[in-house]
Amino acid sequence: MDYRAAIQRVYQHLEEGHVDRAAMVCLRIARNLRDYLNAAVFCREIAPDNKAVIRNLFEDAKELSDEAKKHLYELSGERWLETHTLDFALGKDEHGDPLKVLNVGVGEIEREVHQDEGCIRDMSVPTGMTPYDTAAFTSEYATHKAKIRLRISANNAVKERVKLRCLNYAIGVERQLEAQAKSQSFFEHACNEVNNYFKANSEDVHRKLEKAGLLFDAEDAETLALLLTEVRRAIKAAADFFYPPVKGKALCSDGKERELGEEQYVNRLHEFLVTRFRKSTATELLTAELRLLAVFVRRLNDLASKGVHDEVSSQEAKQGLLGLYMFLYNVTSRLQRGD
Repeated sequence: MDYRAAIQRVYQHLEEGHVDRAAMVCLRIARNLRDYLNAAVFCREIAPDNKAVIRNLFEDAKELSDEAKKHLYELSGERWLETHTLDFALGKDEHGDPLKVLNVGVGEIEREVHQDEGCIRDMSVPTGMTPYDTAAFTSEYATHKAKIRLRISANNAVKERVKLRCLNYAIGVERQLEAQAKSQSFFEHACNEVNNYFKANSEDVHRKLEKAGLLFDAEDAETLALLLTEVRRAIKAAADFFYPPVKGKALCSDGKERELGEEQYVNRLHEFLVTRFRKSTATELLTAELRLLAVFVRRLNDLASKGVHDEVSSQEAKQGLLGLYMFLYNVTSRLQRGD
């Protein structure tokens, strides 16, 4: 979906006064962005029927728990109520309580306002009536017209609120896209720097990173299994490059002896950071990034030992590769600066 073009359509519809069309485009944007809350909110604005909202949530948010879906349903209802609660009452219900909630779909507002305005125009006193009857008709029509005008005011108030909601949502998504574009640009720069560094210094690491990158768009379980394998191999290759395996126990920087062999590649990476870089906030951040990678590696090793890969989602696998690239970018940047 071309989100920027869709946002421009929202702005255009709002400028032309077509709030219902703007809400439809906002619903489409929200559903494509998997923005479940706003998708439910705009679904309510278009079709206040609760069944439509429930169907929309269960179709779009299949991976969410029932509790999460219930929360989205209730929260979207609260947002809808904020928009449709009036500052004045349209009358009273059978219990004598004021009617202050206008239950109307945004697509119905223009049609209802047009019909109401037509009703007011049609309420003209018939000619040829006695002064007494004319006065009675005038009084009765005045009462009906006041109620209709109140209804028109209610519809227009809700329309303006939905218009503002659409506008704020379009602006918010536009800003989000701009921020993501900057983040994506930085990440692409980081990946390029890492690939260039290892292309010049370690063909083995470069080749494994390249293989993992080719599988980044994987969604099926089989290809994800390959991505997981390549990420693990890339981490180990990076450890072999920075801190080659040591036979037997090695004396570490903290004074303790540890195994730093082939399989202890996360420990080797940690020892490399501690011995290569002086103690600083930047080094502590690198160590924290490595700890996150270590959690990911342990999970991979556990699954590999069980022969199971489909328990890891595509999101987890991709986060592992992204985390590795950012870790390597920070390490290689400091090495090239001579820190």
